[in-house]
Amino acid sequence: MTSRTLLPGATGSPSRGPSLREQTLLVCALIGTSQMTWGVVVPVLPVYIERFGMTAAVLGPLIAAFGLGRTIANIPAGVLLRRWHPRRYMIVVLLGLAAATAATSLVSDPVLLTAARLVAGLLGGAAVTIGFAVLIAGAPEGRRGSTMATATVVQMSSSAVGSLLGGVTVTVLGSSAAFVVAALPVLLCLGWEALRPPRHYWSALEHRPSDPPPAPGGAGRAGVVALLPTIAVLVGVSFATFFARFAGDQGLTPVLGYTVGGLTPLTLGIALAVSTGASLLALPVVGRIVDRGARLSVYLPAVGVVLLALTVFPWAANPWLFGAVLALYGLANSVAGVVPNVVTGERVPRRMTGTVVGITRSAGDAGAVLGPLLVFAAYDAGGGVAGVAVIAAVLLSASSCFAVSVARSRARARRPDPGEEDGPAELRSSG
Repeated sequence: MTSRTLLPGATGSPSRGPSLREQTLLVCALIGTSQMTWGVVVPVLPVYIERFGMTAAVLGPLIAAFGLGRTIANIPAGVLLRRWHPRRYMIVVLLGLAAATAATSLVSDPVLLTAARLVAGLLGGAAVTIGFAVLIAGAPEGRRGSTMATATVVQMSSSAVGSLLGGVTVTVLGSSAAFVVAALPVLLCLGWEALRPPRHYWSALEHRPSDPPPAPGGAGRAGVVALLPTIAVLVGVSFATFFARFAGDQGLTPVLGYTVGGLTPLTLGIALAVSTGASLLALPVVGRIVDRGARLSVYLPAVGVVLLALTVFPWAANPWLFGAVLALYGLANSVAGVVPNVVTGERVPRRMTGTVVGITRSAGDAGAVLGPLLVFAAYDAGGGVAGVAVIAAVLLSASSCFAVSVARSRARARRPDPGEEDGPAELRSSG
């Protein structure tokens, strides 16, 4: 299939409408620019609160308010996808996010500023949940790996561009202007969407003629119950991923880089840039490998490299060694993150995608909150070894459960049970 081919659910022809590849990029961009509204203001907030004579202690509630809003929004946003049309829903949420972000530039009271960040978190969390739900549900069966790899690449690029944009804006235009500038990418993407809407993805959660009819009464409940182990495994992976990202990538790893590895802010930035560059180059290739059917053969080696890197960090007392391990660690994390989203698309019925994405993202946000608390408590008690041991234990537990679930699902797919022939097609799909 070429990139100019439209699949069922997309309208128009290659000559009249956007290609599936462009539609995928647009949905990924909607997710990425919604996340940029936070990334742009990260380097701005300390300068902004200082401008109004606030203390640095205000930063804690500001950051927590955004995270709390996102956590609250995830599950309701996913559930509402079963009632509201995704396109209208997403447009309203993104317009609200842009307005709330831009309006923050007018606020100088700490309480109102915290409230504004809470609202931005609610809308930002809803936007990301909607985006990932339609992306996972609409990803073509033979291109799920490439689709999720594209999403990861766009997210990483958006994050990098967001921080750079925020730094430049606060330097050139001042701290207040950064909130307005943070809203502009969202509006630009909405303009792109208005001209060339990704109809294939907006229709992904609609019932299709090829879909099995909804099971009545108890059969429907039985289908949900049968899906619970899959949801539990995906929740565990999401929790562990965010736990490690916020406690390790953004917390303990820089601390160990400075105290053990002898890195400076410059060399740490270089190592992270190398990791990002390597991920951007590798992920399209990884996506194609996953499209050919690879699952655990991609996931397990990547997780193994992550765990190995964690064990090396407390002993890597050399800038070159620590930087190299850090770059490899970031690359492996990016690769491992592709597979769970692909498995979600394979094993979760489309009608439940929004709900499951909301649940897993809420679990991830819980990991983002608990991770730094637990890991740095362990670090204070037992040093770097204790800190990385906590991260490794969480990752190992979640990844082991996920690997067992995928292996069993693939084994069942090779030995189909005749009694399952009337079940939902998505539940019969293997990882």
